[in-house]
Amino acid sequence: MSEPWIDAEMVEEGGVGPGSDANLKPQGQTLDQREEFYRSVLDSLSEGVIITDEDSRVLFANRVMECLTGWKPAELLGRISYEVLSPPEIWPAMRQRLRERLSGKQEVYENELICKDGSRHWILVRASPYRSSNGRILGTIGAMSCIQKQKELEHENDQLRGFIAAEHEFTEILGKSSALGKVIEQIRMVAPTEASVLILGESGSGKELVARAIHGASQRKAKPLVRVNCASVPKELFESEFFGHVKGAFTGAVRDRAGRFEFADGGTLFLDEVGEIPSDLQAKLLRVLQEGTFERVGEERTRRANVRIVAATNRDLQAEAKAGRFRLDLYYRLSVFPIELPPLRDRKDDIRPLAEHFAAEIGRRLARTKVRIPANQWPLLEGHDWPGNVRELQNLVERAVILARDGVLDFSGLLPAGTPRAGGTKPDRSGAEASAMLPTTIESLRREERRLLLEALEAAGGKIYGRDGAAARLGLKPTTLSSRLKRWGLR
Repeated sequence: MSEPWIDAEMVEEGGVGPGSDANLKPQGQTLDQREEFYRSVLDSLSEGVIITDEDSRVLFANRVMECLTGWKPAELLGRISYEVLSPPEIWPAMRQRLRERLSGKQEVYENELICKDGSRHWILVRASPYRSSNGRILGTIGAMSCIQKQKELEHENDQLRGFIAAEHEFTEILGKSSALGKVIEQIRMVAPTEASVLILGESGSGKELVARAIHGASQRKAKPLVRVNCASVPKELFESEFFGHVKGAFTGAVRDRAGRFEFADGGTLFLDEVGEIPSDLQAKLLRVLQEGTFERVGEERTRRANVRIVAATNRDLQAEAKAGRFRLDLYYRLSVFPIELPPLRDRKDDIRPLAEHFAAEIGRRLARTKVRIPANQWPLLEGHDWPGNVRELQNLVERAVILARDGVLDFSGLLPAGTPRAGGTKPDRSGAEASAMLPTTIESLRREERRLLLEALEAAGGKIYGRDGAAARLGLKPTTLSSRLKRWGLR
């Protein structure tokens, strides 16, 4: 025999060789015959088989292993398997796999194999622990098959997908203005990197679309894009929202809960309205961004998360930092690559394609086909300042679709006072007409209140709290506004 067969029971007893223990011989068979039988079976398999001990030293390799690796079975015996067959950069991962195997875990995984001549190719490994007669785990059995052709096809498929995506990238971002073109060019430059991005722009200008485009064009696109609206998270729940909590950490924590960083592990975390993060949590957020570690609320165990940060705000964070309301070091960490998204009033060329897109999309959703915007409506739309930006335009188009007769959209009575009429002239709101517009009865006063609430909500994108929320626009407390909306049956 070129190399001895290592029997599981022989390893357990510490004996090697035909004369180690007569009790191991099956009735009617010598140990040599038993070894020859097992060897013949394993050598006849179409997969490479390798058996290792608790330290991953090779005890046996079948003939197919030579076809896969270029190493003769006798050359592998006694060597640490992963140090011979795997690149050094994955040795820590292989040691972790060995620990899991010795704890009883089975696993199927793909691995890049290093051959004797230095070439590499991909294999599929089915790894299982093997046990002695009394159940003790003695080592690992690995069955390997070549999947190099499959990986090449996957790579070719990824390339084709990339070519197709390049032809249709950023389709959610509509517009033809030069200002928007600059933004798209910035997305193309930063998306393939791991740099943190800070998107600056007014509410409703489309910052979330930019974040989705960055994630979709990044190396992390197969992993989650997790969004946190920092303005809508109560202050006392920020830490739990970001990092999670364990059962009993605080009142209402009835079970363990993962935070947004864990959900986004390997992907992108989009922090919308990042300027609303409380100052006492900003230091903890900075630590996670710098070290990639955090603890759940109520837990001492340190966890890791590999997350790319894309943040957005409508506030001047640099000014906020200088005023002491935002950490300057966190600002620098978030704004490695700032992208400024211009408001809709500064990119008038985008109004027409956006309005036509919204009309077609909303028409399909509301089963109102063949809706159209006549030519005399464009001066009215293009003459409006759009304080609510793209979101305001979308809401206005939806209202016009609902009110449309014969599919023809008319915005004349839907825009606020001061907007040019369809003919291009501004309405006269002075003198007697202005007086006539004032509410004259309690009922009309109530209607005016409801209209103002709706307009403020629309301009704020449905947001109540925060400096740019509807409550701040109306000069009301958020709780007061919430109660009035409830009274009107508004959400």
